[in-house]
Amino acid sequence: MDFEKLKMFCKVVEEGSFQKAAEREFVSQRAVSQMMKKLEDELGLKLFDREKNKIFVTPVGRDFYIYVRNMLQKFSVNVSALRYESTTKQRLICGYFSPFDGALLREKLYGFLDKKVQLSIVHESIGHLLSDIVNGLVDLATVLDYGDPGMVVTEPDLASADVYENEMIMGVSDLNPLSKLEEFPLTEIGKLPVLYYMPEENSHYLRQAFLSTLPEECQASCAHISNIEQMQMLVSLNKAVAFYPKGLFEYVLTDREHISYLPLSGMQERSRYKIKVIYNRHSDKLSLIKKLLACFE
Repeated sequence: MDFEKLKMFCKVVEEGSFQKAAEREFVSQRAVSQMMKKLEDELGLKLFDREKNKIFVTPVGRDFYIYVRNMLQKFSVNVSALRYESTTKQRLICGYFSPFDGALLREKLYGFLDKKVQLSIVHESIGHLLSDIVNGLVDLATVLDYGDPGMVVTEPDLASADVYENEMIMGVSDLNPLSKLEEFPLTEIGKLPVLYYMPEENSHYLRQAFLSTLPEECQASCAHISNIEQMQMLVSLNKAVAFYPKGLFEYVLTDREHISYLPLSGMQERSRYKIKVIYNRHSDKLSLIKKLLACFE
């Protein structure tokens, strides 16, 4: 499988026929048809239903199109960014773990922008971020430190700085009588699914962290959801509750969406979280890293 097949697949879907895609790319219809057949054989998926002089994209084909289109767009953006970055004198690669600590990083980077520094941003699991910082692939990263015992950094080359602290809170529908309370009762945990948002399930860290803070008598199931609109829909319609980092979720969610956000009853200390900046103490960009850290103060 190669990029040319994937690009041609997208063009066929967008044009609605092999013939139109062929005309657009100045190749024969037969070549396009053969290319799509090879793609289906390589994938083991049926992407098109073929009738005389007509093709129809299958449901699997539509799903694959969305995936490929997003992948190609991301690839193009990243290649363009790399071409631009290669012309700059100094580059700082910053990573983040969750969209919430990423929002804090974004706000601080906004005040840090320097014409002499080219910023690159990566989104990875905590394990990958720590490994990349040790190996010099990432210069620093923000991570959400939560739960018992929390995040323990044992690698001697790594240093960390606490740059923000607040508490995790529970979001509950305004349709739910619990929304009228000042605090979310722990006895109600488990009566509805508990959700947490993460664009990609690259780590079970948040789920494990949340469960580790609950008393043993609390029986709760905690599920990852990758679409924040879907999560907000489920919570607002009283189909689930969800936990959020107070002070940061407001950057990600600008509409309260018929949801009340309540502290967990009796959990003021156990529900505290921190945002840490992790970096390599031996980095040759240490002065630049320290300059960025000063923006968090």
